[in-house]
Amino acid sequence: MLTGLLFGLAPALQAIRFDLTPALKEGGNIQLRKHSWLSLRNALLVSQLAGSLTLLLILGLLSLGIQTTMGIADGFDPKNLSLISLDPVRGGYSAEQAESILHKLLERVRRLPGVTSASLTESVPVLLDGNAGVTFSTSKSDETKSKEVHSAKKYVVGRNYFDTTRVPIITGRAFLKNDESDESRVVIVSQKLVHDVWRGGDPLGKRVEISNNEVAGGRGAMPGTFDLRPNSVEKDREVFEVVGVAGDVANDLIASKKHPAIYFPLHAADYAQPSLLGVTLMVRSTPGTNVLEALRNEISVMDAKVVPFNARSMSEQIEQFMSPLRAAAWTYGLIGIFGLVLAAVGLAGVTSYSVAQRTHEIGIRMALGARTGDVLRLVMKEGVLLVALGSILGLSVGFVGLRLLAGLFSSVASTSASNPLLVLGAPALLGSLALASCYLPARRSTRIDPAIALRQE
Repeated sequence: MLTGLLFGLAPALQAIRFDLTPALKEGGNIQLRKHSWLSLRNALLVSQLAGSLTLLLILGLLSLGIQTTMGIADGFDPKNLSLISLDPVRGGYSAEQAESILHKLLERVRRLPGVTSASLTESVPVLLDGNAGVTFSTSKSDETKSKEVHSAKKYVVGRNYFDTTRVPIITGRAFLKNDESDESRVVIVSQKLVHDVWRGGDPLGKRVEISNNEVAGGRGAMPGTFDLRPNSVEKDREVFEVVGVAGDVANDLIASKKHPAIYFPLHAADYAQPSLLGVTLMVRSTPGTNVLEALRNEISVMDAKVVPFNARSMSEQIEQFMSPLRAAAWTYGLIGIFGLVLAAVGLAGVTSYSVAQRTHEIGIRMALGARTGDVLRLVMKEGVLLVALGSILGLSVGFVGLRLLAGLFSSVASTSASNPLLVLGAPALLGSLALASCYLPARRSTRIDPAIALRQE
């Protein structure tokens, strides 16, 4: 309503300022007004063209970037990796029984043909689950014995997790069987954490004081992003020893994909009350092996009461992780197409209005010998200039927007803003549609009968 009132008021104000004396004279309705290039109508049209081109550039960069964001799997090997979730406690088993069932299943799975490695884990790579992370503190090197407080993402993994995912252990060791006891207080940290906290120094044997999984709220939009289990909301601080350094794993949609991470061993309490995602059995197999079907059969044979759920390959896991970005790209695409159509309709309307205003002028020119090409140039000259101005402004604003987006989204940062498909394709698409919208009414102007136009005198 506000837009209708505002833009309906502008021509209304122009109408009440109309000079009545010439209009009341015979033939006074035919006036050869001086054509103005600097008008509110042209300024709005240029803005519309520039906005449409900006949206096209953003759409193009996001669409191209999605193809390269498959590098989200940086840091581990997603090929031939399968996942299946389990939770025997939901099936009526006690915590001790659930732990026994899962460990027996793990041993049976490792003996299956085609299985090269397997591990139980609560955390998996590339999961949009709103990892709340942990807060931890380390002692400063000065004599004040003060503490530095940091934060990191938290992962709870089994002892064969790093072999199965092929996340490399840079220095130190992976988790051992003894580390899974409730009395164990050891952790493995990521390279990014070592770089940020100890400036790349040797972290082995260092001690960190960790707030035991203090909830900071879910960051994702997926179900179960808030971990409200009792052991997750405890605020007691405990001291852990660093026994290894793991390679960084990309696990975010933003440009700084690698975050500090702390890996905890999977304890008995984690089997007793797993997260909503359950305990995940992660299996690496040889190419061509239908490992998910084999896992379902093995689980059914061992205990039919244990119902597996959320079976998927790591490729499907990555696709699920990428779904918000794909949805955003489709949204930008629809907005870009809608803006492009609006810009074309606006330009066609303005050109048609200009032709209607200059019918008498065009008739005189044709009566004096103007040819079809002359009339087309006369009518399209303004449209071409508006498209050129809109393209220049749209490219300028678009590149500024792309640089801002490159600092936020990895998909944008991984694609060059100087890609010819963007720099040339987007303006060409907009320009072609805009010029076609300008050409159609210009073509109709060449059919004006000079005799009819002059007879109005």
